[in-house]
Amino acid sequence: MYRLNCSTIISQLKRRLQYACDMSNLHGIKNIFSSQEISWPKRIFWLGILSACCFGAASVLRSSLRLLSSDVVSYSVDTNYLDWDTPFPAVTVCEQSDTNRIKSYLKKSDLPLSLSNFFKEVSFWNMKCCRTCTWCELNKTCVENFVEDVMKIRLNCSELLSDCWLGGKHFRCCERFKPMDTEYGVCFVFNSALHESPVFTVNQKIGNPSLLFTTVDSSMIRIHASEEIVSIDMDNILGRTNILPIMANLEAILKVEQTVNDVSVMSISKKIRNCLFTDEQPPFVKKWPFKKYSHSACVLYCRALSQYSLCNCTHHFMSNLAKLPSCGVHGLACLSINKDEILKMNCTCPMRCEETSYKVTHVFYNRSSKSADNVIRSSRSVVRLAQLPTIRIRRFALRDNLGLVDITCDEAQCASPCENSAPPPYCPKTMPDCPTECVCMPLCQQPTILCFQMKFCQKKKWFLRSKLL
Repeated sequence: MYRLNCSTIISQLKRRLQYACDMSNLHGIKNIFSSQEISWPKRIFWLGILSACCFGAASVLRSSLRLLSSDVVSYSVDTNYLDWDTPFPAVTVCEQSDTNRIKSYLKKSDLPLSLSNFFKEVSFWNMKCCRTCTWCELNKTCVENFVEDVMKIRLNCSELLSDCWLGGKHFRCCERFKPMDTEYGVCFVFNSALHESPVFTVNQKIGNPSLLFTTVDSSMIRIHASEEIVSIDMDNILGRTNILPIMANLEAILKVEQTVNDVSVMSISKKIRNCLFTDEQPPFVKKWPFKKYSHSACVLYCRALSQYSLCNCTHHFMSNLAKLPSCGVHGLACLSINKDEILKMNCTCPMRCEETSYKVTHVFYNRSSKSADNVIRSSRSVVRLAQLPTIRIRRFALRDNLGLVDITCDEAQCASPCENSAPPPYCPKTMPDCPTECVCMPLCQQPTILCFQMKFCQKKKWFLRSKLL
């Protein structure tokens, strides 16, 4: 009974398939499954033809899907520089190691001078971390609770910086050089986007101001983008001149290279665009401790995780940054022993989508060996741009999620705010009423979705002014 039912079902399915193939408009398929008497060579021939067509169609479809999911981002050069706001470079000033200051603090605090090597290694950044911690004796050549002593040994802002000028206007150094935890300890950063204050930008109206500041102790200077955090892996664009001893003068003239994005780039997945925006976090991170994403912060956090995985703690300079436990003497000894393994750890840290980089065009450095008796021993540094930028790189999406939807080219649609967008090559015939004052328009002339502010295509309204007699 069961076999009879199965054979009946199979025969019914066979007849329906033959009927569907006989009535089908698809060329050649009825020659394969037709109920008519057709020779087997003919059926095999048409089966081969149909299989080849299906294989070709699948290949074309697969290449189209691959094209849709890769090479979707392109770059263009933007030259509409009249309306640009270019961020001024961030300048980080960190103090250098001072053995005399450490010995003076030990004498003042009634601590043995045998601790000088230990405090020199824990108070200032050292490539070998803390070699003294691997063999020291507690309370004789090292101490356990040393963080408070380190804070007292290091200089504060007013003890390191004095006499600051921006664009010819004097300002209090500590109002704009704000403290920040870095891999070198607490440093003082000018124009950092990680602080609550707005980033200082330059444009055609403001001009090209210079930053001048004076340091009264040996210091290290790093110039970088305002979103970055200083770390040992960061590119040192100043080279050897970044170490500024007393009675030295430094002038750095820079050029800026900026990459901006169209709004359409945000609709592309992180994996395809291969960059992250400031409100995103890398894939390997569960709890991102920073307010904004940057490549240097990602590398720094990766190193902190490496330290924690090997020694169950992080360096005391990085514990506040990474929100991980701080190392004591034994933990620092572990970091010193495993320093090579820590550096080998590699994390996937994409670049920022909106990236600003600075390069040195000229560096003037000189050092004076003598100073007048009534002159305070100090060093003077000047940072400025060679000129305001006239070109920048714009990243835009060739294909995004809108490419899967049936939309009309040269038709504007409301989009999220796009303050730094460039004007379009031409305006749409009609403009929608958008509260964000930003629209996106697929261009008919090229496969690009361009987003711009509505003000570029709005007609100016003229009002008649009546004269009061």
